[in-house]
Amino acid sequence: MGDDVNTSARSVADKVMALVHALGTAEEPLRLGALAEVSGTSKATARRLLLDLCTQGYAHSPGRGLYLPGPRLQGLAAAVVRHDPLGGVIAESLGALARATGHVAARVGVADGRAVVLGLENPQRLPLALQVGDELPGHPLWADDADFGGVGSGAGPGTRVGSATESLMEYPTASTWMLAAPASTDRTTFLVLVGLAFMRPQDDTAAQLLAGHARALGGSPEGLRDVG
Repeated sequence: MGDDVNTSARSVADKVMALVHALGTAEEPLRLGALAEVSGTSKATARRLLLDLCTQGYAHSPGRGLYLPGPRLQGLAAAVVRHDPLGGVIAESLGALARATGHVAARVGVADGRAVVLGLENPQRLPLALQVGDELPGHPLWADDADFGGVGSGAGPGTRVGSATESLMEYPTASTWMLAAPASTDRTTFLVLVGLAFMRPQDDTAAQLLAGHARALGGSPEGLRDVG
């Protein structure tokens, strides 16, 4: 019975977190039906969970059937950002990278094998389905014990970038590629460049710029990786 209770509790927690994530990343008020879909619940269940979130201040309903982040969710996000050691410089670095390379530049937070987009600059408005709050597909690079040394050219996904002739493996889809470099010594923060497959770099310029920004933010110059 205990296992059943734990499973049920985890299920409810998953649904609530799905609602919070959807609210936190939305650019406009979300309808009940859309929130029920992302949380995998019926409208009745989603309405009940949202009512609880509204009561606690984590959600706000500006109109019937519409929902936005509430003041407590906004405050929680602000508190996290306030204590971010890179908060004052990361946006400038991402913007410079995006403008200089012509690709999307993003900051990725990594922990326990999960990689989530924490910041993103796309001044060229490239049609990439990537936004702040998205979790990237699994990759060995995000593992706590990822090996950053001794990887030779042509080793496939996760290959350390050393020349422009090394292939850019397709990650996370056949239409995109990504370069990643750790921007912290504990590898919990990465800078990444993401581009369309037909815009793959033909020289080392983008890789060198990425490595330089990561190094300036505290990463290792040996850590630049081609993750496709």
